[in-house]
Amino acid sequence: MKKLVSVVAVAAILAVASLSFAATMMRGPISKIVKNSDGTYTVTVQDSASGKNVVLQISDSLTVNKLNDHRIVNGDDVKVKYEQKGGKNISEKFLKSAGC
Repeated sequence: MKKLVSVVAVAAILAVASLSFAATMMRGPISKIVKNSDGTYTVTVQDSASGKNVVLQISDSLTVNKLNDHRIVNGDDVKVKYEQKGGKNISEKFLKSAGC
């Protein structure tokens, strides 16, 4: 009986912990790219599912390099994983749907 209670308690803790670290996934075309003065980018993507524009902050070096080299441009369809931190949508994963 103690093992069952322990297993249920651990499962409940993991479920709550995973909700607090949940990131949002979306897919859609890029509608605006702005290079910031610090070398990062602010990219607006139209979510295909909801039709809403989502403004994302891009700071990871891999994606910044692709934006600098114009391998990712306006109109490209992208897959994005992001998390809201401090009122901003911070990109965790940013890929062209066709690869790159």
